[in-house]
Amino acid sequence: MEQIHCHICGGFIGDERGVAYRLPVAANGRIAEPRSALCECDTPVVYGPPAGHMSSPGMPAMGFVRGLRPSGAGRN
Repeated sequence: MEQIHCHICGGFIGDERGVAYRLPVAANGRIAEPRSALCECDTPVVYGPPAGHMSSPGMPAMGFVRGLRPSGAGRN
């Protein structure tokens, strides 16, 4: 199982239900170093899409970047 760490404080996130997923550009290169302590933030932050997703709201979906279509799209 993959461990998830808060990108604000670096703490381990035990419950993913309250995590705020944000666009990576919001990080401006500032992501905390992962540590073994639990995250103590009111709302843990992870820059990028939720686990198991290729994108999240505000991020272009794979295959639709620059007008590309997913394979098989538009075929009869």
